[in-house]
Amino acid sequence: MSRRRGFGIFGIMDFMKVRTGRGVIFTVVMVDFLGLSFILPLYPALAERFGLSATLITLLAASYALMQFLFSPVLGHLSDRLGRKPILVLSALGTAGSFFLFGWAGSVWLIFLSRILNGIFGSSVAVAQAYMADITPKEERTQGMGLLGAALGLGLIFGPAMSGFLGNFGFGAPAYGAALISFLNSFLVMFFLKESLPKELRSKKKIFNSNIHFKQLTEALKHPLMGNILVTYFLSAFALAAVQNIAILFAEKRFHLTLTESGYFFAFLGVVLVLTQGFLVGKLVKKSGEAKVVLAGLILITMGYIATPLIEYIGFMVFAAGFIGFGAGLYLPAINSLISKNAAHGEQGGIFGITQALVSAALIAGPVFGGGLYDVLGSGSPFFAAAIVTLIALYFAFKVLGRLRYLERGSFFKH
Repeated sequence: MSRRRGFGIFGIMDFMKVRTGRGVIFTVVMVDFLGLSFILPLYPALAERFGLSATLITLLAASYALMQFLFSPVLGHLSDRLGRKPILVLSALGTAGSFFLFGWAGSVWLIFLSRILNGIFGSSVAVAQAYMADITPKEERTQGMGLLGAALGLGLIFGPAMSGFLGNFGFGAPAYGAALISFLNSFLVMFFLKESLPKELRSKKKIFNSNIHFKQLTEALKHPLMGNILVTYFLSAFALAAVQNIAILFAEKRFHLTLTESGYFFAFLGVVLVLTQGFLVGKLVKKSGEAKVVLAGLILITMGYIATPLIEYIGFMVFAAGFIGFGAGLYLPAINSLISKNAAHGEQGGIFGITQALVSAALIAGPVFGGGLYDVLGSGSPFFAAAIVTLIALYFAFKVLGRLRYLERGSFFKH
């Protein structure tokens, strides 16, 4: 059992030592999320260059998420069977190729193809979560998941900021920059990451069993605790996805933001996520428990959704967006920790693959839902709809809290 660490700046530095694998996994997740976030400030340019409506823009986001939905469980189970490291190397190399294709693309269908490939190879977050679970004691699990959440936040900072800066050198420049970073990331994994899953602990299940993903998902949803956790996760992710991809269109329409200003706006959200997940969430979970932190996060996000379309000044818009970023920074690592603490050691990749697939399903339906509302009912309607969906997620989160109190120290979904 490792000694308990503080979570100030020196605690983070100690926790992220590359020799333990945490620093490498941190980088893997950051680059994966960079692949999702670097495109966000480019949406207005894509709409103008290819004549895309808000609905088509969100369909582009949905194509990425569809591939994540299909391939997150596959990569998760592959990592349970073959080990984490080879899957992470494959993912990084494939992601680099997809970024290069995006930068080179001169037509809509190539843009869609690049995002599809990015969704396939960028489905390694579940593997990274499983790696973190492999090497992190249970009492530090929320801290570990918070570290991955901070990596996600840094991806949200660097992706849009990179687009805002490199976009001045041409439409494809941000994608080429992302390709270079991802290619370097593959070498980092190859030479500095130690395999975390010993051969004797690897799964013996068939990798390409057509029923395995559906069976594991249905088993999880039937469980009175895990099912409520996953429903909470799905609904909150759906709501966030409904506004995430149209937020920049909303801000550009209402406040006439430039590409650089859009990049800074998303970078601000990333800073909020990093500070919340890197310095605050671990302390709050230690004091109050994961379920209460999830509830607090969802309440803050709902407040941000309601306030955003009512705001007429850019300064207040940033304030409302901060509520959304702060809330997401609280609930994401807390809910991932709830899942991780109660999955068997050799099933971490599988259960996180299923979880990531559910999130990806939300990222498929959410953007299409939000884009349709934006085109039909106006730019503010997706935010109000997201608030309603998040309130429903809050209901299931309260059920999780009640079930945990009933079970006290009980565990679930173990084999």
